[in-house]
Amino acid sequence: MEQAVTFGVYDYYFNAENRMGCPVNTYLPGNGLVGQSVSRVNLANNSCDIETMLRGTGTCNMVESQNPIVPDIRQLKPLNLFDTQPVQLPEPMVVQKGQRPRW
Repeated sequence: MEQAVTFGVYDYYFNAENRMGCPVNTYLPGNGLVGQSVSRVNLANNSCDIETMLRGTGTCNMVESQNPIVPDIRQLKPLNLFDTQPVQLPEPMVVQKGQRPRW
C-alpha cells in the first residue's frame, strides 16, 4: 500500500500532461532582473533523486538497494533585458607635490 501511494505521487508530479503552473522556458536572472525562486524540477532533470540522496530518504529501503546518484544538471541561460557596454576605467590619479601653494 505504501508503494501504491508513492507511485501515485510520482504520477502526479512527473506526468508530462500535468504542468502544474510550470513555465515553458526557464532562465537565470541577467542584468536588470532580480533573482527569483526556481523550481527544483527546472534546475536538474533528476531533482527528486538528488533531494532523496541529500536527505538520506532511501537509506532504509528494504525492497531495493540504493544506487549512487549522478546529478543531471540543466544548463540555464541568463535572460538579459539590455546589452551592456564594456566598462572603461580612467588611469589612476597621481597627485604630484608642488602643484598647489603651501602644500
